[in-house]
Amino acid sequence: MNRGNIWTQSGDSILDGKMADIADYLRIAHNGRGADPESFMKSDYGQKYGELIKLGFTYEEDPTGVAVNDFYSDLGLNRQMLENEDYYKRWLLITPKEMESEAAQGKKYPLVFVHHGGSVSISTDEFQCGWWKVAADERIIVVMLQNTNWENVRRVLDRLEELYPIDTERIYMTGESQGGYEVTSALFRMPERITSVVTCGNDIWRDWDNFNVRFTNDEKKNVKDTFVPFMQIVGQYEASSFAPVNDWYPRKDWGRHADSSHTYVDPRRDDARDPTRIVGGKRPFSNLPEPPEGRNKHEWMIERLNARMNSLGCLPRDVDTCISYLENKDDDLHKVIGFYGDHERTLEFFGYKHWCLDIENKDGFDAFRYVVVENSGHHWPVMAAQLGWDFMKQFRRDGHTGKIIADDYEPKH
Repeated sequence: MNRGNIWTQSGDSILDGKMADIADYLRIAHNGRGADPESFMKSDYGQKYGELIKLGFTYEEDPTGVAVNDFYSDLGLNRQMLENEDYYKRWLLITPKEMESEAAQGKKYPLVFVHHGGSVSISTDEFQCGWWKVAADERIIVVMLQNTNWENVRRVLDRLEELYPIDTERIYMTGESQGGYEVTSALFRMPERITSVVTCGNDIWRDWDNFNVRFTNDEKKNVKDTFVPFMQIVGQYEASSFAPVNDWYPRKDWGRHADSSHTYVDPRRDDARDPTRIVGGKRPFSNLPEPPEGRNKHEWMIERLNARMNSLGCLPRDVDTCISYLENKDDDLHKVIGFYGDHERTLEFFGYKHWCLDIENKDGFDAFRYVVVENSGHHWPVMAAQLGWDFMKQFRRDGHTGKIIADDYEPKH
């Protein structure tokens, strides 16, 4: 690979401008505590990220056109934009071409909801999230909603289950940034309909949704009793304190807005109408948690980690052990992640380390997985879809008992 090629001028002024805007975003979308955006963009990992971004730019200005449908058709997939008359009501449906004929033989298909980040369009995240590739390889159904509020998820899920051959034992959800918090909101409001979730670029735990509505004690108890296996993937240098989990710092003030002078914006977008935003609120989406005055921030962080552990039926992490990793300079995995697991490993994709740990619950299930990506800021991880599917596909929710079963999905091509 010619390092840096994807970010250099191609001669297409419109595309070059868009890529320059993304490069500018990468230079500020981190916590300033060691991130090296220039190295990121030159790396094999950054090249792959740029390829996904560029692919999305190819089709974003005509998201219902012939070209994008032909792209999917070559992958053996159908792509439909439904309820497209309203920008905020529309949703994207990706299905295997053979679905109708296979459904006639009784086949059911896993379904993955993929939630975009805050304020962006479906098209912005459609390609960089990588789920189109998983849909092609694994022959699953992927859905992306413009309105990712949990009530709309339920509405679309009801419709899908009525009209399509959905495997109701295998309904999964994933999202990045605001999309990840929207996943969590659905998790607390309808856990019995969800098999497993994966969030990217999110806190280890929040007590409220993206409208600052606190989850009730009954909702928290229901999440624990229902059990939904949970995975998170975050960058090593997220703008907020997502890694290491034993430390907290205020969200970085980026100092300026990223350049968006070349970015395409759907003319129908209107932030005042966006149903996922708190218009006029302190922040567009939700308040950020922070330790109470006088509280040890490291202990407070582990308390939040252990709230997640409790929700999954996992043993709590020892506070002193986790805090000790702050000074352990010879143990990359624990220093980067900030806590310990039952199974730990360091993976490598496109030359970048992915520090990973798993924690089992009292029933022996792989209940929680945490992954931190080397030298990465706040954006979709390149491997989010593949790593997410590798975790999700372990599980199905038995239609008779409602219990989670470990039973890998086998794609049929």
